Amino acid sequence: MRMKIRESIRAKTFLSMLALLAVCCAAIYGVVMIFLPKSTYSDLEGQVLGDMNNMALVLVRDGWEDGTETLTKFSLSHDAAVQIIDDAGNVLFTEDNSTTEEANSSIPIINGSVAFQRDGQTYYLIASAAPVAVTQSYTILLKLIPLVAAVILLVSVVGALLCSRYYAKPLVRISQTAKRMAALDLTGQCKVDRQDEIGTLARSLNEMSAHLSEALTSLQSANKQLKQDIEQERAQEKQRIEFFTAVSHELKTPLAILKGQLEGMICQVGEYKDRDLYLRRCLKTTNDMETLVQEILAVARMGGSDFRLTRTDLDLSRMLQAVCRKYSGPAEDKQIALHTSIQPGVHCQGDPRLMEKAFSNVIGNAVTYSPPGASVHVALTDKTFTAENTGVHLEPRDLCQVFTPFYRVDKSRSRNSGGSGLGLYITKTILERHGIHCAMTNTKDGVLFTAGLE
Repeated sequence: MRMKIRESIRAKTFLSMLALLAVCCAAIYGVVMIFLPKSTYSDLEGQVLGDMNNMALVLVRDGWEDGTETLTKFSLSHDAAVQIIDDAGNVLFTEDNSTTEEANSSIPIINGSVAFQRDGQTYYLIASAAPVAVTQSYTILLKLIPLVAAVILLVSVVGALLCSRYYAKPLVRISQTAKRMAALDLTGQCKVDRQDEIGTLARSLNEMSAHLSEALTSLQSANKQLKQDIEQERAQEKQRIEFFTAVSHELKTPLAILKGQLEGMICQVGEYKDRDLYLRRCLKTTNDMETLVQEILAVARMGGSDFRLTRTDLDLSRMLQAVCRKYSGPAEDKQIALHTSIQPGVHCQGDPRLMEKAFSNVIGNAVTYSPPGASVHVALTDKTFTAENTGVHLEPRDLCQVFTPFYRVDKSRSRNSGGSGLGLYITKTILERHGIHCAMTNTKDGVLFTAGLE
């Protein structure tokens, strides 16, 4: 119970207000019990003494013998004992209507004495009045204590309930809102419609909740973006590691070939005595390595964070026609029909050198990997660019890997049957830098490359 009271401001407020109201009401009633009889006694004493003075004037005028009726009325009205005494101390008149047995011993009797003269003789009016009214009021106050105590308790309980509800209820709401805020639940609002300090506290808490909610949302968004950046960085780091691993593998083979041929020629071993033949082969290997290094450098430049495109207005229709003319000779040599359907006047913003490189890689691959007698269909509209070469199909696993660096469909990885494996990877990188999505799919007649220009 004590623990619950300690943890509840409503209980504390109720008990505090109950005790305060009960003490205040009891103190007020105690003050009334103390001062009401005294005030009544003082008023009664003044009234008795005043009536005695007035009665003395009547006795001076009429004489005490004719004023007995007045003395009796005085005695009855004040519950007093009245005597008339002369100078010799003889009691000339007495009237006793006092009820001293009802008087409270703690309240003194009202005694008074007035001297008056009549016919040259001095007389004394002596009265002793019992303060019955005072005693009765005190007795009534004592009898009312149980009722007054019940009323005090009832008033105190009701007042404490109202006060605790008025003061503790908004504080409880504020406390609940603060607990939710501590648990990072910033959706609730503290509804306290007051203009005092408690209302100010509630409004301040609501404002703080709104600011914290905005800050938390911003932090969550920043954290989400940071996670995406970290994941992207990790993916790029993994891609770089894989790329350089593949680069080392691709360079190792031609270097080994070149080294072996040179050593054979130097030592004049067997067929390597024909230096002219193997020097030409070494030159071809060196040219292949130069091409590979240039492609690697192009990929490295485009993969860097500081790479920026040089965007100009490009006439893609004219550029694609020029690329098709460049590959019309190799296509004719392989007896491949090169068909074009190019919409004139197709423009975009981009890097002319890189876009021409992308078109060249796609059309060059189509011509290179098509069998003799096949056909290559190149089409361009203001929305898409497509290149389809017939007579070949790719396995599903090859379609998923054709844009991977150094990936070649020919599992022997012979350079006589294919390039470095970087062409389509470079093409995809260039198009992505221009915001263009590309894909490779199988069709009924062959393989289709598609790039969306929208």
